[in-house]
Order: sequence, then C-alpha cells, then structure tokens
Amino acid sequence: MPSVVMENHPPAPSASTTDDHEILGNIDGRMHGPMSGFIKKYFGNFQHVRQDALLEIEAAEGITDRCAVPLAAPSPDSFLQWFSNYVSRELDGSRGSWHISSDNVAPAYESADNGARLLLAMPISLASNVQSMWDHVQVIGQFYNHDRVCYQEGLLALCWSAHQVFASQPTRLFLHGFYIRGSLIELWVFDRSGLYCSDVFDVRKDFIQFLSTILSYQRMTDQDLGNSNIIKTDKGGSYIILDDAAPPSLGKLYLESQPIACREGLVGTGTTCYRARMPDSYQWNYVLKFKWRWARERPEDELLKLAKEKCVWGAVSLDYYKEVESTANLRRGLRWGTHRKFARIHYRERYESIEEQRQEITSNVDGLLKYTAETDNFFQNRILTCIITSPVGTPLHTFQSRIELLQVFRDAIKCHRSLFYNANILHQDISSGNIIILDGQDKEQPKGILIDLDSAIELAEILEAELDITGTRPFMAIGVLKSECHTYRHDLESFLYVFLWTIITNHTDNPLETSKLRQWSNGDWNELAVRKSLDMDQDNFQNILEEVASELQSLKPVAENLRQILFPLRNGAIWAGTDNSPEAVNKLYDGMIWAFEEAIVSEGGT
Repeated sequence: MPSVVMENHPPAPSASTTDDHEILGNIDGRMHGPMSGFIKKYFGNFQHVRQDALLEIEAAEGITDRCAVPLAAPSPDSFLQWFSNYVSRELDGSRGSWHISSDNVAPAYESADNGARLLLAMPISLASNVQSMWDHVQVIGQFYNHDRVCYQEGLLALCWSAHQVFASQPTRLFLHGFYIRGSLIELWVFDRSGLYCSDVFDVRKDFIQFLSTILSYQRMTDQDLGNSNIIKTDKGGSYIILDDAAPPSLGKLYLESQPIACREGLVGTGTTCYRARMPDSYQWNYVLKFKWRWARERPEDELLKLAKEKCVWGAVSLDYYKEVESTANLRRGLRWGTHRKFARIHYRERYESIEEQRQEITSNVDGLLKYTAETDNFFQNRILTCIITSPVGTPLHTFQSRIELLQVFRDAIKCHRSLFYNANILHQDISSGNIIILDGQDKEQPKGILIDLDSAIELAEILEAELDITGTRPFMAIGVLKSECHTYRHDLESFLYVFLWTIITNHTDNPLETSKLRQWSNGDWNELAVRKSLDMDQDNFQNILEEVASELQSLKPVAENLRQILFPLRNGAIWAGTDNSPEAVNKLYDGMIWAFEEAIVSEGGT
C-alpha cells in the first residue's frame, strides 16, 4: 500500500556535503534538452486511457490498473497538500511511497520560495537516519509553488538530490527526476555522462499527462528506474556473480557492506571500490572496482596487464575485467545535439537577474533552453567497467607508525620508478587515495604500492595525447596546473604534496578548515599554480610545516629535504621545471628515495 510522509529533514546532514558550487562545476556544460523522444522512451511502456472519472493504466505486460481522476488540477499553492492526499491513497499496482521534505531548500536570497523535495522511496519506509535514507530513493522531484524562483538555483537543488542518490547507490545506472516551478514541469534523467530533460509542459493544462507521469513512476520496474542488478544479496550478504571469463575460483565473490573508496560527483567516473572475498573464506583478498570510464580512454586492464608483463615491482594483479554497460546504450533511441551550460554572469548580476526572470516568466515555457546556451561539446559516452585486482591493502591514513609511513612512501616511489622504467608507463594521478599499505611480512615485497592506473599513459602516447589537466586537485604539480605536458617529475612533486597532507591530517581524511592545504583545492588552475609556487618558497613552506601533527614533528626534515630536491634554486628563485636527461631522472628518483631511507634509519628502522 503506498503512502506519503511529510518530513522536515535538515538540509545539512547528508550522504555528501557537496555544495552548490561544486555541483554546478560538475554538471554545467553537461546538460541536454529538451530531448525529442524523451516521453516515448521512458513512459512508452505505459498506455493511459481516461474513462470518465477513472484513468486506466496498461503496462507493456498487459496489466491494467485504474486510478481516480481528480475533478480539477491543483493550483501551485495547493499542490503539495493535493499531492500528499492523492498519492497516499491505495492505488492499484503502485510501488513504494512518496516523501515530501518541507525544508527550505531554496537559495538564501529567496526567503519565501516554499520549495520542497518529493522523493519516491522503495521500500515504502525511509530510514529516519538522513545519512542512509538516500539508499532507497528511486525518483527525485523539486517543487516551488511559484515560477519566480531562479531557474538555475532550483535545478541545482534537484541535482543536489541526484548527487545524494548516486553517492548512496554507486552502482545505479541512471535516475529519474522532475522539476516543477509553479505549474511548469520538466522531466529529467541523470546518468554518469550528464543530465537531460523533456519539453516543458503545464501541470494544469496537461493534467492527465502529469498524472500519468507520476503514476508511471510507481509502476516502473527496477530496470526502468535505473537500478542495476550487478550486486545481489543472500543470507551471506552482498555478492557479485562473475561470468565465464573469470577464473573458476572467482565465480562468486562476497562484498563488504560499505565501499572502501568512492569518488564523489554526479557526472564522471563514479569510481567505487569494495573489498571482496570468496564464499569459503573470511579473508578479504580482492578489490572490486566499478568505474564509468570515458569511452575514448584506454581501458585500465590493458595497462595493468602490461605492468605485469614487464615485471613492474609492486604491480597489482588483474584478476577480472568486464565492460558492463554504457551511457550510449542507456540513452539509445534519443537524438543528441551539443551540451548546454548556464550563462556566465557576475555573482551580483545573477541575483539581480531573478527579477528579470519574474517579468519574463509569463511568456516562457522553454525551461532549460531559456536559461542556458549551447556549447561546442558533444555527448561523451562512458562505459561501466568491473575490475577485480589483488592484493588488498589499507588506506594510507591508517599507518601505524612513523617508520611504516616512511617505508610506504619510499616503496611507493620505487613502484613508480619501476612502472616508469620497466613498463614505460606514467601514473599521472599520485594522490592519498592511490597509495595503499600492504600487510605482508615478506621483506622482499613493498610496504606500500601504487594503485589505480585510470589516468596512466604509456610514454609513447604522450606526444600524441591531448594536453589535459590530469590528477587529483590538492596534489597536482605546479607544471600540470599550468597545462604543461605531464612528466615523471610532476608525479614526484605530487608525492611531496601527499606526504605533507598525510603528516598534517594525521589519520584523518581532510585538513582543518584553517589549514593552508585547503587552499590547494580552491580556485581555478592558474590560481592554484600561483598559490603552490608561493607555498614552495622556503619561508612560506616553513609556515606549512607548522601545521604538522605534534606526534609527527620528527618527519618535518623529510618534507624540507624533498622540497629542496624538487625545487632547486635557479637565479634566486625555485625551479619547477623538468630535466629529462637520464642522469637527471636517476638523480631525482635516487634523491627522493634516499631522503626516506635516511629518515627510516633516524627513526630506528631498517
């Protein structure tokens, strides 16, 4: 039996703390619409026929349901109460329940917008814990009782909900949504390539179409709603079944309940990693990774195989690889043009433009077209890949001692050197999440290794590759931020930034709000390059070292040694360039490895 719940969830606690600025940066320029064929593709399996006061709904399977048709369409002011009353009835064939969140979700400058989120959840009851309620949301809606709300801000509120759903359901394929402003509505679908919408229609003028849409959502199959069936559940927990391409021993793997790593962002790779074990084992010996890679990127399995063939020291073993789905296939049947993006206007002008929107809204039914402009970018297909590797390590921030931390960095640099020399592969994304600690006691094996060749490239391909900024923002080298061709030295510079991050955050994920390291993530590429150049100056660098955790003070000289090795003085200024001569390459690797070796001895290790 369906139900509706009126809620007042505080907007702050959530599965993710991503703000509007980050969401805008993630989705802007990745929007399409209105899409021809949208209604037919997503609602074509349902036939709706009005019979006097009843609406007959016939699904593709031949199942017919009947629902009462209200005498009149609700006004915007009465919409939420009407919606609550209508969907709370026992409607034939419906699934789940609608939840209305009555918190103020509009921008601060709109004090009386009466915004609300409408969430369709399956199973019927949502968890009272805001952190976990997004696990069950299947359709999202954003409602404003007038059409004067800033279009961009309202759409960002809808995208915020989409972000929460994908963060809590990382293997989801796509997500349905709708955006209501007054009596105008757009239907939306979100996936890892972007978001796209239907034509705008009027809820009051096309009430039967609106009613049919809402009723169809509750009759969709899991596949129609965008759920994947990759991960299944039995009494042993969550598991995945691998096809015949997997080794016989890997037919079924159980997964830990929570991922060990998850990349935020609605649009993009959506990389999510779980530890996995065989059914007859209690040891988590494998890592299962889901990633929506860009179709033009080289598949990671090719580089992992190459690293293994070239006997790269510390290379992970590739145990399974499969391409599962693609956004091109999910969107098949729709015609595509260029992406759209919001017009770039001054911050103050953006708020002043709301009044202009209010004056023009009476003649506007264009929705996305009205408030965005075309770009030169076309749809980018993304492919969902499933990769299983071994061994399993622990995150960098879980180091148990200063000696272990030093050993992990020393060996990770050795792994990078082997990858560079033996396989001619450049990693290009040295970050705190891509260095893991191995638990093995074998002295011949590394204490720490590099993982994730998502961004890696063969040296022979560098000259032909498009110049693109690659890496994880806080750890990017100065030259990379300046759009220089990525080099081995840039990766080694990133090791310094990761080391600083680790000894300052000290077993936590992020630095304090007052930390200078926070500024390594804020601003455009040029601003970050200038800021880091200043921070690597000797005096400013000492200010950064003041943030090192008290129990890790003895590691400050290591950071200073690394800075001097990476940024020698030339003509009185630090030099961040790359010398590609064989002698210079060896000297830089040797110098950095020796800096850690020396510190290990000082700490009493070997």
